[in-house]
Amino acid sequence: LKKYHFPGNVRELQYALERAVIMADSNLLTEDDLVFSPIEKKATVKPIEDVNLDEVEKQTIQKVIEKNKGNISKSAKELGITRTALYRRMNKHGL
Repeated sequence: LKKYHFPGNVRELQYALERAVIMADSNLLTEDDLVFSPIEKKATVKPIEDVNLDEVEKQTIQKVIEKNKGNISKSAKELGITRTALYRRMNKHGL
């Protein structure tokens, strides 16, 4: 928590903690349980006319799975979807 620069406010912190408590696998919160807003990292933004929703979804899934070192459960949790839904979307995108 000390390392994260909070560009938001107390509500952002509250939301992050509530989400971590709900999504945690155990009674002990770890660094992996805390997911903050996308503001956390600078993202390369394409001009709006070049955006393809399917491609954005595919890239997002790839990045999250890579970040979680192939752990599908953690990736699904971070994306806010079930493992089944993540597998379905991976199949859709040939991942």
